[in-house]
Amino acid sequence: MFSFKLKNIKYLIRKRNINNDILFKNSLNANYYNRNYFCTTTTTTTTTINDSSIQDIIYKEKEVKRIIDLLFSSQYHRNNLSTFKRFEEMKLPEMIESGIGIDNSNMETINQIKNYNQTKQSISELNSLSKEFQDYLEIVEMSKRIGDNDWLRESNSLINQLFSNCCELEIHALMNGKDDSKGCFIEIQAGAGGNDSMDWTKILFEMYCKWGTRKGYNVEIIDTTPGEFGYRRASLKLDGHNAFGWMRTEMGIHRLIRISPFSVNGKRHTSFASVVVYPIADNSIKINMDPKDLQFETFRSSSGPGGQHVNTTESAVRILHIPTGITVLSCGERSQHQNKSIGLTLLKSKLYSYELKKRMEAEKSFRDELGKNSWASDSVVRTYTMHPQERVKDQRTGSEVLQISKVLDGEEELDNMIKKALSD
Repeated sequence: MFSFKLKNIKYLIRKRNINNDILFKNSLNANYYNRNYFCTTTTTTTTTINDSSIQDIIYKEKEVKRIIDLLFSSQYHRNNLSTFKRFEEMKLPEMIESGIGIDNSNMETINQIKNYNQTKQSISELNSLSKEFQDYLEIVEMSKRIGDNDWLRESNSLINQLFSNCCELEIHALMNGKDDSKGCFIEIQAGAGGNDSMDWTKILFEMYCKWGTRKGYNVEIIDTTPGEFGYRRASLKLDGHNAFGWMRTEMGIHRLIRISPFSVNGKRHTSFASVVVYPIADNSIKINMDPKDLQFETFRSSSGPGGQHVNTTESAVRILHIPTGITVLSCGERSQHQNKSIGLTLLKSKLYSYELKKRMEAEKSFRDELGKNSWASDSVVRTYTMHPQERVKDQRTGSEVLQISKVLDGEEELDNMIKKALSD
C-alpha cells in the first residue's frame, strides 16, 4: 500500500500541466478516498521548512539507509535466503500453488508451509522497504528539479513512515533468538590491571546502568564488591522486553587503554574487565513427562519373606525416558502398580537433577567462552582507547566510534555498535 502511494505521488509530480497547487493536493486526496496521507489543509506555498525539520529529515534518511544496509548484510537475512532456496529446491512453492503433494493432515508439512510463508514474507518486507526508500529519494530529487517546495515539505511525512517501518523491522530481525525477549542479568568482573581494572569495572557498570535507564528498562543493582578504587565485581538486572537480546553480544572481555589516573608517572595503562550476560529464567524447573516419551518394561522378581513369590509375578518395573536415555528400576513392592508409581517419582527426580545440571553447565559455558580476563584473552569484544586518541573499536565487526564519551554514557552510539554485532 505504501509503495502504491509513492507511485501515485510520482505520477502527480510529473503532471506539470496542473498549475493550481490546491487542485494538485485535492487530486491526491481524492485518490485516497479523501484521506490526507501526505497533505494538510494548512500547508501553503509560503510555508518554509525550519532548520530543525531539515536536520530531522537528514538524520532519518541516514538511519533508514543504515538500517537497510545493515539488514541486507545481516545473518538473519542470509539465513532467510538460504532457507528460501532450500524450499525452492524442494519445489515447495509449486506444490503449494498447485496443491499437489500437500498433505494438510501432516504436521511436518504444515510447519514447512508456515516456515516458507514466514521466510518469504521477511524477504519481501526487506525488499519492499529498500524499493520504497529508492522511490522516496526519487520523489525528493524530482521535487528539487522542478522546484516544488510543497512536495519537499510533504517528504517529511514519507520519511517518518519509512523510518518507523525500518525501526520496527530492524528490531524484529535482530531480536530473533530463543531468549532475546527476556530480561537479563549482567555481571562485570575486574581482570588484569590492578586499580585501573577495578575503576574500569565501575565505568562499565555505570555505562550499562545509564543505557538501561535510557532504553526504559527497570534497572536493579544486584551486588557490588568494592575494591581500592571502583569495583572488583558488580552485577545488575535489566528487566524489560528484549533486554537480553540487546545485551547478549556484550558478553566477553572489554579492554580500556588510557593514561592511568593512578600512575604517578602518567604512563599509559591497559585494563581488562569481563562481562557475562544471563537471560532471566524461571527459577522453578518444571518437569513434564509425556507418556509418549516413556517406555515401560515389566519382569519377574522375587519378593516377600523367603522369596516365596520368586519368578511367579511380573511386579518389577523398569522405566526408560527416551529423549534423555535416563532409566529407573523399581522392584521393592509386590504390586506392579506401586512399583510403577515409585519408579515415576524417581524418574521425575532424576529428570529434575538432569535439567539442573544442564542449567549449571550452560552458566559455566558462558564463563568458559570468555577465556582469560587479561592480555592473553582471545575473546576481546571491544577496545576503548582514550590515549593517544579517543576511539571505541568493536574487535568482532571492525566498527569504530570516535565519541568514546557517548558510548560510555550509554547513548545511541552504543546502540549502533550493538546492532552491528547482532547483525553479523
